[in-house]
Amino acid sequence: MIFKRTADPLPKGRYFRRSLMMILFIACIPGVITGVLLYGWVTVKMEKILQQTHLHQFEQRTVWVGDQLDALELTFSQWAFDPVFDNRLKELDFVFKYKQVHELYRLLLMIQNSNTLIGKVQLYLGEPRAVKMDSERYDFIKDAGEIEKYERLTHQPQATYWSRSMEGTSMMMVNRLPGGSDDALGALTITLDNKQLGNMLQTLSPYNGGTTFLLDEQGKPMLPQDQALGGLQHAVREHLLNLEGNLSSFLMEYEGLTYSVQSGTYRRLGTDWTYVSAVPLNEIVAPIVSVPRIILLVNGSGLLLALILSWVGSLQLYKPFTKLLRIFTVASVRPNGSVQLDEIKHIEQRWIGVNEERESLQQRLEEQLPLARESLLIQLTLGHLLLSSDHEWKQRLAQLGWVLWDERFIILFAHIRPSAVLLYGAKERNQSESQEWISFAATDILNRQLVELPYRAETINYHDMSIALLLAVPPEVQPETPEFREELTRMAQHWLEAVQSEWNVRMTVSISKLTSDASHIPQLVRESRAVLRKRQFSSNVTIIDMNEEAEQDVNEHGVYPLELEQAIISALRSGEQDSALEQFSIFIGTYAGSEVPEKHVRQALFQLLARIQHTLLQLGEDPVELFGVGMYEEVLQLHDLDELFLWFRERIVHVCIEEFTGKEEKQIQMAVHQMKEHAQQQYAEALSLDELADLHGIHSYTLSRAFKQTFGQNFVDYLTEVRLHRAKELLESTDVKISEIAEQVGYQPSYFNRLFKKSEGTTPSRYREDIHKHTGHNRGNRSV
Repeated sequence: MIFKRTADPLPKGRYFRRSLMMILFIACIPGVITGVLLYGWVTVKMEKILQQTHLHQFEQRTVWVGDQLDALELTFSQWAFDPVFDNRLKELDFVFKYKQVHELYRLLLMIQNSNTLIGKVQLYLGEPRAVKMDSERYDFIKDAGEIEKYERLTHQPQATYWSRSMEGTSMMMVNRLPGGSDDALGALTITLDNKQLGNMLQTLSPYNGGTTFLLDEQGKPMLPQDQALGGLQHAVREHLLNLEGNLSSFLMEYEGLTYSVQSGTYRRLGTDWTYVSAVPLNEIVAPIVSVPRIILLVNGSGLLLALILSWVGSLQLYKPFTKLLRIFTVASVRPNGSVQLDEIKHIEQRWIGVNEERESLQQRLEEQLPLARESLLIQLTLGHLLLSSDHEWKQRLAQLGWVLWDERFIILFAHIRPSAVLLYGAKERNQSESQEWISFAATDILNRQLVELPYRAETINYHDMSIALLLAVPPEVQPETPEFREELTRMAQHWLEAVQSEWNVRMTVSISKLTSDASHIPQLVRESRAVLRKRQFSSNVTIIDMNEEAEQDVNEHGVYPLELEQAIISALRSGEQDSALEQFSIFIGTYAGSEVPEKHVRQALFQLLARIQHTLLQLGEDPVELFGVGMYEEVLQLHDLDELFLWFRERIVHVCIEEFTGKEEKQIQMAVHQMKEHAQQQYAEALSLDELADLHGIHSYTLSRAFKQTFGQNFVDYLTEVRLHRAKELLESTDVKISEIAEQVGYQPSYFNRLFKKSEGTTPSRYREDIHKHTGHNRGNRSV
């Protein structure tokens, strides 16, 4: 009994239950009376509050839109004073002065990408020949009427002004060139992207049933989608034009609904743009429509049941409350055992914090996991990620939710070959869609069959009519027994029959060998692909057991060294010439002195050359252009392994190394600098190293190593440094809460505190206090 009281200091709950009974009884009686009053009063009051909130938000959004346009005008006006657009353009020869023309292309592309509102940038020059130029091409203008239209742009009194585009469908800003000169030799124009401008304006009325549009000084619509005004837009425009006093906010009726209309003016380079936003009042006040009725219903019911439920409810409600107190470990307990009155607040704060963190993590997981899961599995099984050990593989699989111990792995690999009628009966442009649809449908059929599977399984769609099923089989299933392979054969047969019953396709399935080392999974996939490529046309067998296939291949052809093939290709892609030659020497050495017929040795070499060519095609290179068309005939002329080694070094290795070394180094350096810029500009929502590697098509290890060689630290440390530097700036110059600063730089508050203390040796709050004390001390010394 003494132990129980010591271990369970929570109260019996009498105070809580009595308080709850009294609160319920007292609250229900005046509830009905106040509910009737609230029904009328709260509705009106809340409508006014919501309307005022809407007007305040509308004003903030209009200021933001105006700021975006101001920034666009300021940036574009500054481009006119670029030295490239000076009087030397009068003497520019577009045919022979390639460097100057290339510089113009580059500058026009920079202008076009400087703002998302810009849809097109164009340069017009009247001398020495009339020419128009954009970021992609230039054309000499021969039509006198077109020349006259462009010349009007240069004869306006303003150096920078707004106008309509030549086709009249978009807004266009014009800069006379050169900037600051009265003698105009041409004009630089930008045409706004109507879609982007429309999206920006739509933020002024983010409600269902609302509308937003722009009018020029004559009251005409400015955007193409506004030129044929809908009924609501037309009614609002007519009402606005007929108003006396030019009110900026008013209410109007349209088709039985009341709309709140706000309007204002943007002063744009000497012209006035009128923006108009109309929102239904019922959308603004929607959050409080049902509140008064609920108040009446709840309070009326509470009055009838108060006496009964006040006692019974108090007994039952306090049980989960006690459990919550135990879970959240309330520290504020009085010595006599009674809980302080802030217990509910404590639970509420802890619960809100846990819930917000859970939702944040859940949202990130739901957004990233499906794509990451699919991408990682494809890269792992194809051997694109160089993971050398079983431990590294299991760590990667754990990221997908596979926590493995002593499981063994096996692959079911299928290749689908549609019939000629199904594949070519449709139009050519629908062939790839038909193949993709069949592949997805076959994967879905397999997933439905795996619902009741007692161990881990994951389907992988390679999007090339190939599908793999990765199985992680626990030891208790006894996967090495013939009965297990028969079970897999039956499952493959059911899958094959289900697919073939739905579509007129030929499908071949292979069942790989069993392995306990996860790093051997890519080898199983490669072996399965090789067997299916060989057997899908030459045999009527639809299910192939790789154990039997491997034994047959060893008896007939010897063992093809797939590991050496992968090592040679990896060395070529990495530019490691010596390693590639060493692996190839081992490759041909496996056949030296063996009893394998010569034709099988050549077949092995042909298979290696085919894999190298396939890799080159995936990297965007043309093997025929690199090696010529007589590569296989040259192999047939070689007499011994020494000649074969010299031929492979000169004709394959040297060519691949020379082709890839320069391109890959340049690509990697560009990717590294883009990573640095990404970390500096988007540090709060920066992508991970693996995501950046996938984005640039470079292995994450290669990208990380290049980043560290270039900047002296890895990408994660650099991103952390940028975030902490920004956090220290905010701590020194603002009074923003530390939790908000953590979110602004991309961290959860708890993790940010630990990371900051580890880096700076002090907590963020103490760091801010020290900075303020130091600043105040210096100010005091200066005043003295």
